[in-house]
Amino acid sequence: MKNGKVLITAGSTLVFGMLLFVGFQWWAPSLSAESLTEEEVNQTAKDKYPGTIIKTTKTEGEEYQIKMQLETGVYLISMDEKSGEVRSIKKETIVHSEETAEKTPQKQLTQNEIKARISSQGDLEQIDFVQEKDNSHYKAVVNKNNEKITLILDPYTGAIIDSTMVADSIITENEAIAIAEKHVKGTGDDTEFYQPSDQTPYYLVEVELEDDRDAVVQVDGYTKEVKTITWEDDEVDDRDGTE
Repeated sequence: MKNGKVLITAGSTLVFGMLLFVGFQWWAPSLSAESLTEEEVNQTAKDKYPGTIIKTTKTEGEEYQIKMQLETGVYLISMDEKSGEVRSIKKETIVHSEETAEKTPQKQLTQNEIKARISSQGDLEQIDFVQEKDNSHYKAVVNKNNEKITLILDPYTGAIIDSTMVADSIITENEAIAIAEKHVKGTGDDTEFYQPSDQTPYYLVEVELEDDRDAVVQVDGYTKEVKTITWEDDEVDDRDGTE
């Protein structure tokens, strides 16, 4: 009887030992999974995806966040901290700074600022701001050397976008004669029209006065201004108003 008890005790101890060994083998992998280190996670990631690890962080959600540079871009990989299983992988969107930078609205120049910028273009006759849907601008008209110039200007930079010269119409011969006759109080006799390259066009009107004197009156073709009066017997031209 004594030997039987010993055998029973020994058998029980052996069974318990076997159960303990099997239980240890079962729990061992789980304990190993819980202890995945950052190095182990990184190695797992590199085994799955060929690339360079940029940064690895461990979150409170029991996962690792691994940022990796792959051939096709930068990816954010989420891995279970126990099993190393990939939960998600997302490609990061590259946001260019110029796309996110807020555009500073340009300040529109005032009329006075535009006037200052075009002061060298001639004597300002008129300036208006033209409001259009996509092409608002300033429109200015200046006079220079008896020529009228229309300027189209950028409202933000003051740059001249377009320039159109519109010459005043030249007065007629009859208008020139009438001006000369009225100026020296005589009768027009003959008229010549001149258009030199270095000055504005003009008329020379011969006018006969009642006292038999003859005058040659130079009339500007654009402004109608009497420029000079030459008396037939004079050797030197006289300026307007000196006759």
